[in-house]
Amino acid sequence: MAMKNEIHIVDESLSLEALFSLPWASQVSCIQHLNLGSMEVGNIQLQISHQLYNKSFRQVVSVIVAMEKLRNSAYAHVFRDDDLRNVLSFIFEEEPVIFETSSDEFLCDAAVQSVNCKLQDREQKSLVLASPCVLKALHLLSQEMSREVVFCMSFVQAEERDNKIPVALGIRDKNLYLSCVKKGDTPTLQLEEVDPKVYPKRNMEKRFVFYKTEIKDTVEFESVLYPNWYISTSQTEAKPVFLGHFRGGQDITDFRMETLSP
Repeated sequence: MAMKNEIHIVDESLSLEALFSLPWASQVSCIQHLNLGSMEVGNIQLQISHQLYNKSFRQVVSVIVAMEKLRNSAYAHVFRDDDLRNVLSFIFEEEPVIFETSSDEFLCDAAVQSVNCKLQDREQKSLVLASPCVLKALHLLSQEMSREVVFCMSFVQAEERDNKIPVALGIRDKNLYLSCVKKGDTPTLQLEEVDPKVYPKRNMEKRFVFYKTEIKDTVEFESVLYPNWYISTSQTEAKPVFLGHFRGGQDITDFRMETLSP
């Protein structure tokens, strides 16, 4: 004795009238003899229940199996993908999918790349730490070269510009970074102490960021926070390093950079 396959579709909103309205329903010869709440096509029996259940993966599989068997039945109307989509639209409710974008802080705080380097201005003055928070530029004798500051130059995030690389300049083995702040109406350069557990980071605050531009065999550092203001030295010996507003004049804005091995 042949066994009948029973496919149960559980949904409170799918009525028999809705089922009759499906594109393939008019082509099923026995549909007019259906009892309320059930439908039998060949050896397939579809039963409609008005009980409320949570929609589950099992229901989806049941519907797909039923539709696949109907697709293979020899009826005048060919069961197509659109027919299956129409059936599923009665059973399941569409819900919007919300995509959450990661915060800039999360994206930007990836591993920071950095290099150790020394800087001398074009007059071959070296940069030294004259007091806990003051950089000065002066000529050093060969036996004094150990006084030269070694910078940890980190490559950070900032608005991209042609041939300009955003960097932050920290002093190696110290929690000090060059930063730009306004005193009165004038941007000034200072050494700022930072938390070593936080810095350096990819998303540095703008006051710490400089655009490094290579010009032949020299580099210059322009403040990102204050455009057209540059790390500068005086032609006078042993003067503090400062933020200058003029290039190519009396103030020196171009430096020779020596990259050190890690």
